[in-house]
Amino acid sequence: MVALAFLLAATAATGAGEGFKARGFILPDGAVKIDEDRYRLPQPWDEAVKFYRRAYPPGKFPRRTLHSQTAVRAMHIENPERGEWEGVNLYEAGRGEVRVFILTGATPPPPVPAKPKSP
Repeated sequence: MVALAFLLAATAATGAGEGFKARGFILPDGAVKIDEDRYRLPQPWDEAVKFYRRAYPPGKFPRRTLHSQTAVRAMHIENPERGEWEGVNLYEAGRGEVRVFILTGATPPPPVPAKPKSP
């Protein structure tokens, strides 16, 4: 019974029972990890925006359009609850690829200095 309640809650959270989570952020089925906290989505921009409107309603998760010098479409989704993720940048990269960058509050560790070479 508990498993059924969990399944129903997960289905309601994604709007269609699709997807998985990375750092607590919902990604659609078919998303591929391309780097740390960066994912390529399988759907085009308009479908990705619809998916995230269902998963993270704009009334609860504020969003804004990100502007750049290039013709790239981009949007920031803020997490007011500040859980594992603080925000997400959703953007359309070259060739129509849609990507997600999950922003966390964690600061990356400082780079390890290279050891000097001995003569």
